[in-house]
Amino acid sequence: MINVISYEDAVKALSRAFGGALVTVSVPVTECAGHVAAEDVRSPEDVPPFDRSVVDGYAASYKDTSAASPSVPSVLTLKGESRMGEATGEVLSSGECFYVPTGGMLPAGADAVLMIEDSEKVNDEIYFSRTLHRGENVIFKGADVAKGDVVVTKGRRINAALIGALCSVGISSVKVFRKLDYFVISTGDELVPADGECPVGKIRDTNTAMLVSELSETGNVVGTALVTDDYGALSRAMRAALDVADVVVVSGGSSVGKADYTAKLFREFAKPLFGGVAMRPGKPTLAAAAGNKLLVGLPGHPMAAYSSCRLILRRALLQACGSDLPAPVVCRALKNFPGGKGRTAVIPVKLKNCAEYTGAEPLFYQSGMLSVISAADGFVILPDYAEGVDKGAPLEVYLI
Repeated sequence: MINVISYEDAVKALSRAFGGALVTVSVPVTECAGHVAAEDVRSPEDVPPFDRSVVDGYAASYKDTSAASPSVPSVLTLKGESRMGEATGEVLSSGECFYVPTGGMLPAGADAVLMIEDSEKVNDEIYFSRTLHRGENVIFKGADVAKGDVVVTKGRRINAALIGALCSVGISSVKVFRKLDYFVISTGDELVPADGECPVGKIRDTNTAMLVSELSETGNVVGTALVTDDYGALSRAMRAALDVADVVVVSGGSSVGKADYTAKLFREFAKPLFGGVAMRPGKPTLAAAAGNKLLVGLPGHPMAAYSSCRLILRRALLQACGSDLPAPVVCRALKNFPGGKGRTAVIPVKLKNCAEYTGAEPLFYQSGMLSVISAADGFVILPDYAEGVDKGAPLEVYLI
C-alpha cells in the first residue's frame, strides 16, 4: 500500500528540496534564453533616453497651437531641424518650431509634433491648422522604461522578447539559476527502444523522449537509460546517474508490484520526501533527497508520467525559483467534469472557440493512453475536496 500526501504538500516538499540544488550564476544576456532570473533586473537608464518623435513633422510647444484652426492657423517660425542619430542642443522659444524625422530627438521646449502632411511650409514659416495636445506624436524620455524599473522579475523564464528588453537598457549579463542536469531512466521488462523492432508483447519506450523534451525546457538532460525490471540493473543505473546529474528521474517501477524496485532503491540512496501523491493520475509519484541531489520517481503510464513531471516536478522547481507555472486561463466547461473523490484530479482538456468565451471539454482517458496528451491543450487541476465542475461553470486551464 502506498502512503500518500496531498498534491499541494508534494509540490511544497519537492520545492524545498530543489532549493538546496539551485546555484546562481551570471551569464551573458545573449546566452540567457531559457534560464530563470535569480533576482529582479532593474534598468540602469531611461528608454527612450530622450523625447522622440513617432512621425515626420514639426515639433513645437502645444501651447503655441491652442488657437489654431483651418481658417486661422497658428504660424510658427522654423528654427532648424533634428538629424537621426544626433543630439540637438536647441531650445525653442515661444512661436518657434523644429523639424524632426521619425525617431528623431525633440529640442527642449517642444512637447508635441504635427505630422508633416498636416502642415504647410511657406519660406521659414510653418502653418499649424489645428490644435495639438501635449504628447501628441511624442514618446517622452523614460515612457517605455524608466530608470530603476524592473525589466525582468525574479523567477521569470527569460525568452527572446526579454533579451531584447535587456539589451535595450544596456544590460550585458544577468544573474540566473544554473540549469539543473537531469538523467532519465525508464524501467520495464516490456519496454523496447522507440526506434527499434517491437515484438508482440512489448511496447515502445515513449516516456524517455517525452520526459527529455519536457525537462529540456528548463534544464539539461545529460543522459538516459532503458532498464529492465531488475533490482541490480536499476541500482547500477541510479548510481551512475547520480554521479553526473543533479536530478535523477525514474519512470516506472514506483508502484507496489513485486517488480517495482524504485521506492526501495530510493530509500537506500537517499532520504525519502514522500512515497506517493493523492492525485489522479500520478498516485505512485515519489521523491527522495541525497544531499543536494534529488531522485524523482514517476509512474510508468505515459499520461500519468507526463502530468506528474509537469505539474509536480516542474512546478516545484519553478516555485523554488520564486515563480510558478504560467497563470491559468479562465474558460467555461462544455461538459460536466468529475471530481477526484478525495484526490486532486488532473483532467486534460481540449479548448474550443465559442461565440462569447473559450470552452474546455474534458478528454477522458486511462493512464496508459498516450494519444490523450497529444490531443490536449492543457490541464484542469481540481482540488481533492471538489466534487466536480458543472457544465457551463468557469474553470481554470493550465496551458501545455
